[in-house]
Amino acid sequence: MIITRKWLERYIDLNKISDEQIISALNSLGFEVDNYHNYDQNTNIVLGRVQVVNLIPDTHLNFCLVDTKVELVDPIVCGASNVAEEMYVVVAKPGSHLANGADIAATNIRGFASEGMICSLEELGIPKGTLTTAELDEILPLTEDIDIHYENLGTSAIGKMLGLDDASFEVDLTLNRSDGLSAYELARELANYFNRKLEPLELEDPGELTEYENNLKVIIDTNDVNVAVSANIQLQENRHPLAAKKRIWLKMNQYQSDITKPIHDLLAVTTIETGQPLLGYDRQKIKGTLKITDNYENKEFGISKGDLVVIDDDQFVELIGVKTNPTYEITSTTTEITILAVNINFTKMRSQQRKVGISNLNLQRYIKPLSSATVNIGLGRFIKLLELHEYLTKVSVINFVKEKYLENDQIMVSLSYLNSLIGHQFALKDVKELLEPLDFVINEQDHNHFVVQPPAMRTDLHQPADIVEEVARLFGYDNIIATPPVVPHGKKTSHNKTKVITDFEQWLLGHGFYQAKTYSLVSDQENQDFNLFGYQNPYRLLSPLSQDHQTMRLSLLNSLLTAVQYNNARNLDNVKLFTIEKIYFNDNQENYHASFIAQADVIKSNLTADKLANSYYYMKGLLEGFLTKVQIPLTKLAYRQTHPLPIFHPYQTSEVYLDNQLLAVIEKVHPHLLSNNIDTYFCEINLEVIFNYPHKIPTFFHELNKYSSSTRDISMLIKKTDNYGDLEPKIIANLNHLTNVEVVGQYQGENIADDMRSLTVRFTFNSNDQQLTEVDVNNEYEKIKNNLTKLGITIR
Repeated sequence: MIITRKWLERYIDLNKISDEQIISALNSLGFEVDNYHNYDQNTNIVLGRVQVVNLIPDTHLNFCLVDTKVELVDPIVCGASNVAEEMYVVVAKPGSHLANGADIAATNIRGFASEGMICSLEELGIPKGTLTTAELDEILPLTEDIDIHYENLGTSAIGKMLGLDDASFEVDLTLNRSDGLSAYELARELANYFNRKLEPLELEDPGELTEYENNLKVIIDTNDVNVAVSANIQLQENRHPLAAKKRIWLKMNQYQSDITKPIHDLLAVTTIETGQPLLGYDRQKIKGTLKITDNYENKEFGISKGDLVVIDDDQFVELIGVKTNPTYEITSTTTEITILAVNINFTKMRSQQRKVGISNLNLQRYIKPLSSATVNIGLGRFIKLLELHEYLTKVSVINFVKEKYLENDQIMVSLSYLNSLIGHQFALKDVKELLEPLDFVINEQDHNHFVVQPPAMRTDLHQPADIVEEVARLFGYDNIIATPPVVPHGKKTSHNKTKVITDFEQWLLGHGFYQAKTYSLVSDQENQDFNLFGYQNPYRLLSPLSQDHQTMRLSLLNSLLTAVQYNNARNLDNVKLFTIEKIYFNDNQENYHASFIAQADVIKSNLTADKLANSYYYMKGLLEGFLTKVQIPLTKLAYRQTHPLPIFHPYQTSEVYLDNQLLAVIEKVHPHLLSNNIDTYFCEINLEVIFNYPHKIPTFFHELNKYSSSTRDISMLIKKTDNYGDLEPKIIANLNHLTNVEVVGQYQGENIADDMRSLTVRFTFNSNDQQLTEVDVNNEYEKIKNNLTKLGITIR
């Protein structure tokens, strides 16, 4: 939706209100301004009158003499196809700067002096997409313009006379604010914001004009039309073109106005001002009954059943909002027109718009839930515009074809509810001061309750929450004091088991894993080989069917491996599975375990050859992502190398401890367990550790840090047998401004002893209260060096 400053000034006193203030007001009111354009960019332009036009031989150019009311006429070479003697035009003098970026200077073309330029609309800054085919090759003719007279010749105020001193605001409307598709409703919002009087929009009451019988029958043959009103209007036979200023304003509103179609242009003005599209036809071309229907087919015009159309008996007239049969178009010779104002089911029109794939002035409104009240407003405004432009002769009796006006429901709201949601203490008087200037009707019920009747134009207000949002919007979100929500927190005794299990399932499913159900009975040997958590005394069956199924498993690894092998045998090599099962041990204990296994590439695209290889760190990332999801502090985790087992790769395995409790095991499966030697990684989690772990991460809301952080990298030598995870708490002890620490590199090789390794660790420092100086950071750095010295660690 586009609105211009000069149009607003017709209804609001904008004295001492800048364009920047209008932008700020619209944004504050929830109408985000996507684009602002100032058209007042032409300098040194005047009104001229072409005296002589001579064609330059062997060219399409004309040598013109133009009177700009100075002592001598201006010689100008012009290539426009429509330049003619006695034509009033816009002339850019030498030294001019035009809105399209052109700088005008005196020059010589084909041996003819040219001291200026006769301007086209594009050169004056009008968007090219709004120009007709003729206008793209023509200068702007002002001869027939009712606002241009000989007395104006030479005036430098021609830009203002044409409305080129205007500015436009392109507003992005939210889906619910269909009332904002009316420029007048946006003006109402701005008038209320700036506390200025809103002048009324002039509407015509047809009853006050000369009426004649309306003998045109209109039928509604669809449930998608709520309201339909028709009128026939007799026009003056000799109609002057719409003033250039009005046509330029329409082009600023992204409408392709046409000097040869003033009635179409006034229909567009009505649509922009009121938000109500109108359908117009040549009355004399209608031979039968007009019908609005969705049960019609016409191959010539590409109409199929389901399309909402207007037909004349069985003749196609218009695909509503899209295209009109040229036979019924209003032309310069039309003396009587038929106007239809309709309110249509917007979901139907959205379907119609998707089918044709276009957007125009009418469709932009038909696809939104317009108020049925705009029907009569639109018709009344159009008739008034015809009268103001001296096009009107008579108006027929108005035919109210269908009247299914949808009225807004009254909404009961409590002050306590409103104040609790907004976080501000409003009295009823405050609410009335905010809402009543926008035509809300408020009736007090008691000290805490009031009833709101929304204005007819608002189709988006249905429940108390909508009124609360409206109050907050009009009060101004920036005026509401921000207070953080009160979030009670404390120590939780345990996690909810069902939630943890559900979170695990959703986490793995979201990463492309499939859930598997596996067999619980295994052999004694398997339990010995795959007892990852050191459980004792597994459950045994008294009468097993075989030795392979005599005890309850103590780990899920072998069960998932069996499923993987089954898939591999059927040429399915990229397998990702997970399962959640109970482990039974010690004759009367049971623990929930969760495990997942992944093979081959995590991501592989045959089209782009992109791939992400499976790895230990991929499994580690999945584990830590799940632990973060269930609010386990990752800082409490410790990774330790597992004891050598024949089922694991010796150098890609680890046990994961949470506060010294064995939480999980991550490992690469030894290749000898799989026939195809595909890299296979596995992780198993003891969920009971999570269930019983006290939640130690309180929830806080912090402002984002506005200060720059600083980093220091330290390379240190540690023994291969030392676990860095055990050393880190001692290295960072007594630091005040450390925000993050991470290992960024590891080196073993030349100049490093065989039993040593070099780690590069990055320390990040920052403060929420101040910008740390170099001295502050160096003090922290010295503490780290002292801690390393105490630990006997050498800094490289």
